[in-house]
Amino acid sequence: MPKNPSSPVTKTHFRPLVERIVLSGSRRQRHQTIRTLYLAILIAVAAIGVLFTTSLGGRISLRALAAAGGGVFEIVAMVEVAAICLVTPIFMAGAIEQESSPRTWDLLLATPLSSMGMVLGNLLGRTFFVLSLIVAGLPILLILQIFGGVSPRAVLISAGIAACTAIVVGSAAVMLSATRTGGRRAVLAFYAGVIIVLMATWAFDAIWRAPMPGALNATGTTWATPLNPFLTLHAVLRPAEYIASPQSYAGGFAAFWLGHPVAAFAAASCLATLLMLSWSVLRVRMLGPIFGRNGETDHAARPHRPVGRNPIAWRASSGSPASWAERSARWGWAAAGIIGGVVLLALIGGGLVSLPTARLVLAAMLIVEVTMVALAATAIAGTAVTREREQGTLDLVLTTPIGPAAYLQGKLLGIVRSLLPLLLPPLLMVAATAVALIVSQGSGPFVETASGDQPARPLADWGGLLGIGISLVPFAAFCIAVGLHWSLRVRRSVSAVLVATVLSVAVAGIIGLCAVPLGSSIPVAGPLALTVCPITAVLVAANSSTMLASTESAGQLQWVLLIGGIISALIWAGLTHIILKTTVRSFIVTMRRLAGT
Repeated sequence: MPKNPSSPVTKTHFRPLVERIVLSGSRRQRHQTIRTLYLAILIAVAAIGVLFTTSLGGRISLRALAAAGGGVFEIVAMVEVAAICLVTPIFMAGAIEQESSPRTWDLLLATPLSSMGMVLGNLLGRTFFVLSLIVAGLPILLILQIFGGVSPRAVLISAGIAACTAIVVGSAAVMLSATRTGGRRAVLAFYAGVIIVLMATWAFDAIWRAPMPGALNATGTTWATPLNPFLTLHAVLRPAEYIASPQSYAGGFAAFWLGHPVAAFAAASCLATLLMLSWSVLRVRMLGPIFGRNGETDHAARPHRPVGRNPIAWRASSGSPASWAERSARWGWAAAGIIGGVVLLALIGGGLVSLPTARLVLAAMLIVEVTMVALAATAIAGTAVTREREQGTLDLVLTTPIGPAAYLQGKLLGIVRSLLPLLLPPLLMVAATAVALIVSQGSGPFVETASGDQPARPLADWGGLLGIGISLVPFAAFCIAVGLHWSLRVRRSVSAVLVATVLSVAVAGIIGLCAVPLGSSIPVAGPLALTVCPITAVLVAANSSTMLASTESAGQLQWVLLIGGIISALIWAGLTHIILKTTVRSFIVTMRRLAGT
């Protein structure tokens, strides 16, 4: 409420809601931890980049310093946008969970605040933490000007792109919160939407790129450039390679969209934010009763399911999703992924799409599907124990003869079963593509014909695809184990999902980043290291000629990648076993600590 008690709360007053969110969030230790980690990552990336990109050879050269500064700035700017894309959904997930599940919106409707005041207050309060991260990272970017090669304009533009990205993602989260579609399903849909938009625009941009006349090794911007913050930033940082030339177009909307990607990105962000906030304002009071459930229930009668040996596994797999909408969304995702894979293979077999384009689409589809499996596994596992603790059902479960080991193993098995609709598309995709490559025997529509010095190149390496299929389920089990561990150790579901997601992404990302230089330098150990992280495994299966040292034969490489997939499965399974054993040993102590005894 206003600090002056005599000042009335007007209908457009949103300061009380902003103060409530900012003041309550500023006292939380996890927000301070996130800010510290964010700045530590930027500083570490800048320091490591300066150490590894400055190759002066004992002589101090201003040109070499400027080139090193420009390269480090590009890396740090990309990392900053990536961190904002990762951190913003984590911060805004609280808006979906806290404002919808406890029905805080119903309490806000009884206040004098208008619908616009509630929506804007929620958006400004939630995005305050993300925008503060961007402002805190500006000194790190500005200090790189010491080396040269970095202009203040590029620093401000990169910060503006990150801010627009945070506001758009935040508006989407507030829209989900205002429409009262909160819960785990909305959070997963939120993550899926962000990942799909980024990967889809990247794939379309790679397909639509065309060489610019009169420029050597340069391509022009595409219609997908202003829709992706990374592509827009690429056009700013490398204008000689990714050219945005308004003179190349006749004028009008095409010249603005393709010739000024930063302005087009800002305009598209403003338009998307305006549309989502307008829908949220209308949905809060005017359209809420129309689209409400009206007291109806989604639970339909269904036959009894056998419990099995572990009732915890049965409860974790059969209790969610509980409504027909959730079941339709999950199996709709599975159907869309399977149909997309079938259509892609049919187009390749009919010669209707080129293999370079098909290779990009295949890699993009697999990356999106694998990322969704990891995020969904972490999110579901992160709420598995905390939700039962909040609902009071965990105390009832602990009174049964079920021990900690059986409880956690049941949770793990049940969550893996519930992830079946998300696991089916990538597993069937890699299996069908590998079979098609094996049957083709190095010829046919799935293999590029040899030309000049370029040998025949298949669509992908069947050994790498089979390795992905073998290691995907153990990797999902690892993400589930991390989520269960932190769901047991913390009180709140949002905090557990936050910590588990950051740790899972950090472990997989560090392994992948460390393996990339090994793949291009070490013949056998390099491919084996690249198959450990699922994302790098997808990239190496689709682009082995550019990521690996060209010392292995084609047949030997397939078996190396297949063995790497088996080793990766054993590594993730071993890590899962270690985490579960550690969680079992600390189960009783942690439960007593959180219970206050």
